[in-house]
Amino acid sequence: MVGRKPLVDVLAALFGVGAWVAINGLWVELPLLVDALPEGWNLPSYLSVIIQIANVGPIAYSVLSSVRPRQRPAPVVYGVLAVGCIASLLLSLLWQKTSMLGGTKHSTALLALVFLLSLVDCTSSVLFMPYMAVWREIYLASYLVGEGMSGLLPALVALAQGVGGNVECENVTVPNATNDYDTDYILQPVPLHPRFSVTSFFYILLSMMIASALAFTFLEHLPNIKSERTTSPSPTDSVAALEASHSNTRLMENVASSKHDPGMTSRAYWLMLVGQAWACCLTNGVLPSIQSYSCGAYGNTAYHLAVTLSSLANPLAALVTLMLPRIRRWQLLMLGAFGSLVAAYIMATAALSPQPPLVGTQAGEALVVVAWITFTGVMTFVRVEIANQMREEGARALFWCGAVTQAGSAVGAVTTFVLVNVYNLFTPYHPC
Repeated sequence: MVGRKPLVDVLAALFGVGAWVAINGLWVELPLLVDALPEGWNLPSYLSVIIQIANVGPIAYSVLSSVRPRQRPAPVVYGVLAVGCIASLLLSLLWQKTSMLGGTKHSTALLALVFLLSLVDCTSSVLFMPYMAVWREIYLASYLVGEGMSGLLPALVALAQGVGGNVECENVTVPNATNDYDTDYILQPVPLHPRFSVTSFFYILLSMMIASALAFTFLEHLPNIKSERTTSPSPTDSVAALEASHSNTRLMENVASSKHDPGMTSRAYWLMLVGQAWACCLTNGVLPSIQSYSCGAYGNTAYHLAVTLSSLANPLAALVTLMLPRIRRWQLLMLGAFGSLVAAYIMATAALSPQPPLVGTQAGEALVVVAWITFTGVMTFVRVEIANQMREEGARALFWCGAVTQAGSAVGAVTTFVLVNVYNLFTPYHPC
């Protein structure tokens, strides 16, 4: 802590929390949302596509930066955080509102607000990091810690919330449709009772967004920390900071030493790009869209644990890359193949719903939760390690790594959306 101000570290970390906290929080709340909203088990596929569409935000900001290269990030950050806070507040108030679209009831308020929150989070990836270039390099790690916490904190809150156990059925008396003097009995699910409501959870997310906005405001205006700013950040400083964010490991101090390593061959270069596209297609597109079908038949508790614990595995796997030396490319290939095998099992559980392997047994529940945690951890490690190795090849390699990341994610999300919502290839599980 010598030569730095802890207050700046705290503010930078709180600022970083606002990067992806809204969408990460929404994702871990899905086990409760799919039972409360008309989209049901198709809701994750809607969210995956909306998040990909929201990448127009980073594109728009990139265009703005090219047109106005001297534009300071701070005013745009204010606007983005304001939109995030307002959208989070409206989400807390309106998430249950529905309307008819094309003869089908949809959660129009939630889906529209998810788009705004996705716009905020996607744009933060290319906006918040260049802003951190105005601060001394030592505070970049604090920001990245906060960025990692944007996935960790909502998952911990969701674990504390719970889902109220697995669905149970009860007999309900209803009037007979043909005889007013007779009654019928049908089985209906008993409403779940988590420790606190979905609305309360969304208000907690709102408080995190507000904390991030306040931290940024303090960074901009507190007079006693202005000495920790750099004198005049150049565009290359911002690019360097952005590269550090994408790699999420070892940061700037290792770039110089890594440049002395021999470069990869053309074959290895393209293999890395294909691997990154494949990993992102699975982790950002395909599997999140069918997670409800993969886990739902095993019960709400298994679904809840799979979502929250895999969300915890994501930042932890990225952290592991800080502690381990660079692995060989054949080892990376083996990890990717292993992750793909786990993904195949997960896809099988979704495709076989409502009768996936070992359904109705504790072994089946445990296996699907472990599969999701393992898949997320392994593929996150693979993605981060590929980004690290591509960064060592220079800015152009990192650019193409980012391009295939977005392309793979988009292809996976759109393809799975069509399979789920147009061709109806997956069948939900109805406990009653």
